[in-house]
Order: sequence, then structure tokens, then C-alpha cells
Amino acid sequence: MPGVSLKQNPLISNRFFLDLGGVSIDGIQEVSGLDIETDVAELTQMSKDGKVIPLKTMGAIPVKAGKLTLKYVAMKDDPGLKWRADVIAGKMKESRKNVSLILYDLEYKEEMRFNFSNAWPSKRAFSNFTSKGNDPVTITLTIEHEGVSVKGYNS
Repeated sequence: MPGVSLKQNPLISNRFFLDLGGVSIDGIQEVSGLDIETDVAELTQMSKDGKVIPLKTMGAIPVKAGKLTLKYVAMKDDPGLKWRADVIAGKMKESRKNVSLILYDLEYKEEMRFNFSNAWPSKRAFSNFTSKGNDPVTITLTIEHEGVSVKGYNS
């Protein structure tokens, strides 16, 4: 298009690796839950002429991160199963891991990194089975964590 030029290449979301603190899961198709928000406290106050004025302000938690969700192809010897089994067995100290999601540029150099602290899997689910398709069985693993930092993006 005339008059439009990109000074940089955009970030592409399909070149990533998930380092699960020593646990390696192959065949990851999708990672979601990369949202970072602030708790909101909603208050109302009255003006001197009796009008209700809504007020929104920062709540108790200034930075709250979402749950990390992985979707990957089910295979024998799934390391996510053992990680989840450790949580179910109450081995929380062993289960907490520092996890990193690394995004690469078009030349496969590290472009951005999300670091999640004290992460552990809270849920594991299989995809639906159907006789109408040829899709592989997938696992969805929900991972809780105690905070996220982002490096390399606009820094």
C-alpha cells in the first residue's frame, strides 16, 4: 500500500518454546492466559446536590496475572501427567516451577520472554473424542502461578 511502511517486523506468535522448569512437553499447539490486569474497586459517592457518582479505583492487587493454559498433543509418557500427579499427591514444594514462554523472531532469535514464578498445574483435561474427524487427542493443562514478568517487549 502506498504511504504505509513498517519500520520493524511484527511479532509473530507461532515461533515459541515453553520451558517448564525442567519439564519438557513436545507438541504444544497453543498457549493462552497471557493477560495482566489490575483489580478494580467500584465505589459510589453522592454529590452535594444528591447525584450518585460512580468511581472506579485500583483494588487490593495492583498486578494480577491470568492462568496459563497449554494445549498439546497427547502422547505416551506425558510429562504433564506426572507434574499434575505430584500436585494431586500433595507434593507442592516439588511441583512449583519457574516457567518461561519464549517468543522468537523471524530469524529464530529470542524476541520476548514471559517468566512465570512458582507455577504448578491445577487442571488437566482431554479433548472431546469424535468419530467424525481425524484430529489427534489433545490435552489442555491449566497452570497457576504467582506472578509474571515480561522481558524484551518495548524494553
